[in-house]
Amino acid sequence: MVNLHKEVEHIFNLPGSCSLSSETFWRLQGWGIGLVILLGFSPKLFHLQEYVFFILLAITVIACVREGKAIWTRTPYDYPLLGFLGWILLTIPFSSDPWSSLEEVQKVLAQVTVFYGICLIVRERPDGLFLHQVMFPILCGAFLCYAFSLWDFWDRGGNLWDREVRAGFPKLDGTDITWLSTNVLMVLPMLLAGLGLSNGWIRRGLWGIVFVLGALCLLFSYSRGAWLGCMAQIFFLVWILYKRRFFQIAVPGIICLVLLGGSLAYFNLHSRIFDPSTVKGRFLVWDLGISDVWEYPLTGIGYGNQVFEQRHQADFLEQRVSRVDVPDILTKPHSWYLSVAVGPGLPGLALGCWLFGKIGLTIYNRFLNEEDRELRWWQLGVLLMVGGFFIRIFFEDGFGGSHSYLFWILVGVSLMISRSRQADRLRASP
Repeated sequence: MVNLHKEVEHIFNLPGSCSLSSETFWRLQGWGIGLVILLGFSPKLFHLQEYVFFILLAITVIACVREGKAIWTRTPYDYPLLGFLGWILLTIPFSSDPWSSLEEVQKVLAQVTVFYGICLIVRERPDGLFLHQVMFPILCGAFLCYAFSLWDFWDRGGNLWDREVRAGFPKLDGTDITWLSTNVLMVLPMLLAGLGLSNGWIRRGLWGIVFVLGALCLLFSYSRGAWLGCMAQIFFLVWILYKRRFFQIAVPGIICLVLLGGSLAYFNLHSRIFDPSTVKGRFLVWDLGISDVWEYPLTGIGYGNQVFEQRHQADFLEQRVSRVDVPDILTKPHSWYLSVAVGPGLPGLALGCWLFGKIGLTIYNRFLNEEDRELRWWQLGVLLMVGGFFIRIFFEDGFGGSHSYLFWILVGVSLMISRSRQADRLRASP
């Protein structure tokens, strides 16, 4: 009979072959990261996802300290990422509600910790099996999440012909359409990478089935912002694979999309997709945000959407009375870029754009220079995820919760696993 206490003691015993830096310990850490990713496929489990990750991070830090290893990992994103966080902290005293801004900053600090934490964990473990430890939970979590969401969609009477019922993640007070559409937009490129990484028809069939489920969730979410992000991913993929024939492929694709949209409008299908009232609602709230940026371009009004909502409560009431042509008056910027420009000001937006640009260019260069087939597929998946996500947040202000954790985990792994594989090649070379 196995003695669990002795097994745990055996793994965490520093002397001998099974020390804290042993393959067994770091393999367990890899499965722990897989669990964190799996929990992220339900917004209801976000806090549990947080607890699991930070427990794993604490164990890793303790292991590195006991072995005298550095717990700080230098990355190409240090200056823009820490500069972005630092500028937000500097603008808190100028916020119209400093306490609310301070609460929101804690979320940014948690995201920064997730990024550096995943870099530390990946740095300290053998990476031969790590990609599969990450990809398997993505496959399982996506299947459960998307199958459950589609079942709920059909159960509520959803169909292909109108937008009255939309696919979203089921919850007690309705469905979370924004969460599901954003999740699918981020995960679809990783499912494509899984197809490329798989060997054999059975495995490819499994990845293909989940990919189709995700595509259906994205379609039936009827989220125009997510659709634009997905189209950007498709065009980017075509540009990467067929640079010389890009326009020959892209132009007919655009024509087909225009004809499809015209046909839907002509037959009065999905009329709510073409309803201008939702666009007017965004213009109204964007106008308020732009006026704030014009008034406080340097320090902003304070980081966090709650500050924005408190500042414009009277404006929202006035819009509800005067703009009867807009059924839903928005109370958030509904654009991450505008939200940052309003919050910590234009310097914060410049640092945020610098950070995103640095991430995209770094992953793109690693994809171009990568010789390993598995890592090349991985980098392609993360690259498409990043590109689609950057487009998505033009129309949504949410960059938090499980989406932000998945984003930083994938970005951190794409950065560090290439370093680890390169170091392995150097050690193996004569």
